Amino acid sequence: VLGAQVLGRVFARQTGQGETVGVLLPNVNATSVTLFGLWWHGRKAAMLNYSAGQKNMLSACATAQIKLVVTSRVFIAKAGLEAVIEALNDKVRVIYLEEVRKSVSPLAKLRGVFDRLRAASIIAGNGARPDDAAIILFTSGSEGEPKGVVLSHSNLLTNISQIAHHVDLSRFKTFFNPLPVFHSVGMTGGLLLPLIAGIRAVQYPSPLHYREIPKLVGEVKADLLFGTDTFIAGYARAAAPQDLKSVRMIVAGAERVKEETRALWEKFGTEIIEGYGATECAPVVALNTLESNRPGSVGQILPGIEHRLEPVKGIHKGGRLVVRGGNVMLGYLLPGGDGNLVPPTDGWHDTGDIVEVDAGGFVTIKGR
Repeated sequence: VLGAQVLGRVFARQTGQGETVGVLLPNVNATSVTLFGLWWHGRKAAMLNYSAGQKNMLSACATAQIKLVVTSRVFIAKAGLEAVIEALNDKVRVIYLEEVRKSVSPLAKLRGVFDRLRAASIIAGNGARPDDAAIILFTSGSEGEPKGVVLSHSNLLTNISQIAHHVDLSRFKTFFNPLPVFHSVGMTGGLLLPLIAGIRAVQYPSPLHYREIPKLVGEVKADLLFGTDTFIAGYARAAAPQDLKSVRMIVAGAERVKEETRALWEKFGTEIIEGYGATECAPVVALNTLESNRPGSVGQILPGIEHRLEPVKGIHKGGRLVVRGGNVMLGYLLPGGDGNLVPPTDGWHDTGDIVEVDAGGFVTIKGR
């Protein structure tokens, strides 16, 4: 909290109220401190996808009208992003957390302690409101330039509340999150949910480290793990017998979990639950639970989310899923759109996914 207050004041001196700041950081503690520092002073955080390539990152900066990017020299060197930074330097101003940290004086830290004592008055005075934009996440850009998905503070907190009403979080002590926070599951589920729920959260910079992750999961005794079928199958194959024994539940999304993957995890006594969401929904829409887990489905739609199925020609059972709720985005930022927000029509978001919903409310994805 102190770090966020001190950093936030540095960012505030270099930006305007409500300005969008690009965040080019991996899953490390400094990322959460940076995010809360920006929010503390009413700035928006645009999470840049460093795996998307130079062209898409430059496009994202233009779409979100980013003037300042926060990153780390150590990260840039380890990720081999020097060419990207060189290109960014021609378009935006880049600052490095290492330099920011050196610039913070003991007096600034003391002021941070004082700020903490009067936190409510500072937040009330910074101009940020629940329905203001908090974060911008970007689509993959696989179908053209990436779009910005703008989520408010209320969108994020609503989705966290919906999850907490659907899943008994009290049974978990440590989350392990290898999913990058520039994606919505990594951000909401892996970072913000445990912080707000008061659960220990371990952030790991890459989901691709199949040998390292199982060892670390065992060391920190994580009982909840996030992943996709591909990643969790890799962890189970690479793990030593004792590495993953602490994991009670895996939350898996993005792709269907194969029966072979479930079989790999049976020896660890772990339950795999599938969920479904969309970045535009902050992101979770449906989720199985330990008490009510139906393999093959993505679970029941979360409380507080309205849904309807739009008829699709040639589809006789199910339809295209359209949803509305407090978690649905403020809108899109489109490439070439001059930063203008395009809100969802009447608050409804068309997911584009073809689903069936059975009598018990369980959702099964049939296609797009």
